[in-house]
Amino acid sequence: MNILFLGDVVGKVGRQIVDDQLSFIKEKYKIDFTIVNGENSAHGKGITTKIYKNFKNIGVDVVTLGNHAFSKSEIKLSINECKDLVRPANIEPLNVGNSVIVKQCKNKTIAVINLCGKVFMDACIESPFDAMNKILSKLKADIIFVDLHAEATSEKVTFFEYYKNKVTAVVGTHTHVQTADERIKYGCAFITDAGMCGAYDSVLGRDIEEVFDLNIRKIPSRFKPAEGPGILCGVVISIDDNTNRATKIERIQIRP
Repeated sequence: MNILFLGDVVGKVGRQIVDDQLSFIKEKYKIDFTIVNGENSAHGKGITTKIYKNFKNIGVDVVTLGNHAFSKSEIKLSINECKDLVRPANIEPLNVGNSVIVKQCKNKTIAVINLCGKVFMDACIESPFDAMNKILSKLKADIIFVDLHAEATSEKVTFFEYYKNKVTAVVGTHTHVQTADERIKYGCAFITDAGMCGAYDSVLGRDIEEVFDLNIRKIPSRFKPAEGPGILCGVVISIDDNTNRATKIERIQIRP
């Protein structure tokens, strides 16, 4: 089985490059299951029901989120209707949406879990380790995939090392910069950050001049996504059908 994961989709440019390239990628890598992080897909911050539905319409199986999961108030009202949208298990509000989704693919059950890191991030109400332990105590699935949306590389690596014998893949998101540390250990795939899908000429998908305004000219900003040609980043993870363990992880990067 081949699982495709695409990193943080940022704004309209990110959505467009995913829309343009997804069919090609799925055919090229013989993808069976697709996961996309959509937490920055609505104008660079949050997601809407319309965007979620578009991801589903183009062939995405599960959409994960992150610390901006509820930045758009509309999603709080409709998230329970978005059955394949996964919100982090350790940020509030906890009483809406799914923090774990289990789906069938090729006679296998795939569990997709979304967590936020606690280091340098204010949104978490508990550590990803405490939240993960609670989830694993109740979860049964052939393949367990974790999107760890976190700032600190050390926290992501620590999480991978601690759970590598219990899960099939740990993929980091949030920093928007694809790392070159992909690896397989004891049948668990890992990368610190899958990267982003967004404007190539930008600051992590954000308009460069606006970032100058905020950090240098001291002018308040509204998180304006950059425009122009996009970059697409992600990974393809191959799973052994007999052992349900990862055998390969390959980085994908499509530049303008």
